[in-house]
Amino acid sequence: MNALGSYRKLLTRLIDEQTPECGKYTRYELWARGLIHALDELEQSVYCASRLSESVAHDQEEKMEPEERANYRRHVYFYKNGFIRLFAILDKLGYFMNDLLHLRSERVKHKFSYFTVLRQMQHLHADVALSEPLQAIKERYKEPLARLRNKRNMEIHLVNTEMLDDLLHIDACRTDRSYIEDLQANMDDLRQGLEMVCQSLTAVFVYAHRRKKT
Repeated sequence: MNALGSYRKLLTRLIDEQTPECGKYTRYELWARGLIHALDELEQSVYCASRLSESVAHDQEEKMEPEERANYRRHVYFYKNGFIRLFAILDKLGYFMNDLLHLRSERVKHKFSYFTVLRQMQHLHADVALSEPLQAIKERYKEPLARLRNKRNMEIHLVNTEMLDDLLHIDACRTDRSYIEDLQANMDDLRQGLEMVCQSLTAVFVYAHRRKKT
């Protein structure tokens, strides 16, 4: 939030000076403001999912009392909202970086992702002072991000995550039972995903601030 705020403050000053590029600066300021709101929504989703998971004690919905089941369903909502928003923020960040650094990732892939942008930076050997720390952050959180991305893809493109959990228990041959996922493991991944997003945003906007000042 501090990195985003400092960058916005710098842009606001440049916009007020009515420089020839004030239109571009206005666009970047709106981009940064949108990322602040998106990050706040992600943080709220992670917090709510975590708090609601604390009241879930059973591993099957059939064993839950109505209040526990309601809290579990609310947890699932915020958990899904969390991992969907996480990748949405990364992709918004990727589009910002692509524009700011003139990477032209759309020539590689029309609907490109944050990870496409990182690969493009490596391919072009562009802005190494930013590319290297972002790659290190990505590698540090590679495993939880892969699990979260798989769930995001399953949720949006295939079956939802609860159906996936049921499929994992299909060898039990008990279609009258609905086992729930490991909530603690899920939340560990989601918290690490939030850390990855925060570290990536910080790296990008500290770099963007320094780059603009010089």
